[in-house]
Amino acid sequence: MNHVEPFVLDNWVRKFKSLAKVTLHDTCVNPLSLDALFKFSAESQTTSVNTSTPISYGSVTGQPQLRERITEFYRSQFPAQKTAELHVAITQGTISANYLVLDTFLHPGDHVIVQYPTYQQLFSVPRRGGVDVSLWKSDPKNNWSLDPEELKRLVIKGKTKMIVINSPNNPTGASIPSTVLDEIVKIAAENDVLILADEIFRPMYHGTSPDTELPPSITAWAGTYKNIISTGSLSKGFSLPGLRIGWAVSPNSQIIDEINLARDYVTLSVSGIDQEIATFALWPDIRGKILSRSAEICAKNLALLTEFVEEWRSKGKLRWVKPVVGASAFVQVFDSTGQPVDDKEYCERMIRETGLLIIPGGYTFGNGETSRDEWDFKGYLRVGFVCEQGLFKEALRVWGEYLGRD
Repeated sequence: MNHVEPFVLDNWVRKFKSLAKVTLHDTCVNPLSLDALFKFSAESQTTSVNTSTPISYGSVTGQPQLRERITEFYRSQFPAQKTAELHVAITQGTISANYLVLDTFLHPGDHVIVQYPTYQQLFSVPRRGGVDVSLWKSDPKNNWSLDPEELKRLVIKGKTKMIVINSPNNPTGASIPSTVLDEIVKIAAENDVLILADEIFRPMYHGTSPDTELPPSITAWAGTYKNIISTGSLSKGFSLPGLRIGWAVSPNSQIIDEINLARDYVTLSVSGIDQEIATFALWPDIRGKILSRSAEICAKNLALLTEFVEEWRSKGKLRWVKPVVGASAFVQVFDSTGQPVDDKEYCERMIRETGLLIIPGGYTFGNGETSRDEWDFKGYLRVGFVCEQGLFKEALRVWGEYLGRD
């Protein structure tokens, strides 16, 4: 029987969330209520949710109109390009989409290359299935950049079956430039390798200037290379995590067919009423209002976090690479001797003493190659900046007081 490795991040939140008075752990932008969501419809006099829809099983492969809205959303991100047809599988969140891809297309003895640091699922699921995992490590000293030459060296001819990337990245808030994405596609094509791109945070480009290049989705290469998959959901930038609506998108219809076959063993279908609400949220006018709201929340909170980190950086207590995308920052904490703190011990002591919940980044994200007693990224905390601004200010106040104790 395969051993299920504990999901360290989720276990941490479950263990300590009941103690939390304020939090900096979440990465779903301040969730919308149905009233708030439907208000967007009243403002724009656009379509509304069909409330006569029976609360029954939804379409097994996803309601056609929902799949149409998702493909239109992808195409809207690069309208100047003529793209290949995209095919969609509807799943219960991105976590289900990722699981189905990894479990369906990787087999014992295969080799996969995974961008690192990243969400634990992306390397733990393959390992549990007997897949050899190589970590393609980003460089914290160079804005968490990735070296395509290192990727080439990691490829094992005839054995490497998949390259897994996560952009915008969880936890660093870094994205992969289009030039690097182009190199990834070329390397994959030369070696007949599948690309899985977890792009759940892709709609969240909130800290960029008007002249900043926004790296495209991996699906921008759909007309060049077919063996690519993008996964995403309505949970993060769309502020609708409770719907549990996610997807896998690919220009290769056979890939989507295989995912749907595998999904029969996981779930019959995604709720029909949830699909109705998701379709409503993805109409262009509604989608634009939701994403504008999310961008405003993230931009304002990131400005507050920047001021906070820079203040404590000047005192030798914090260090970071400021994110311009995504929902989180990876912030390193130092003690009075200038050494990185034990982030697991630090965060546990902080929640117990102050009621502030922050994710210990080294402990929960830095276990790609090491034991539970030793991990990469020591002293790093993953700081979410997506909650309501008043709560965010209070969380920073509590953390500031804690930093000042030493």
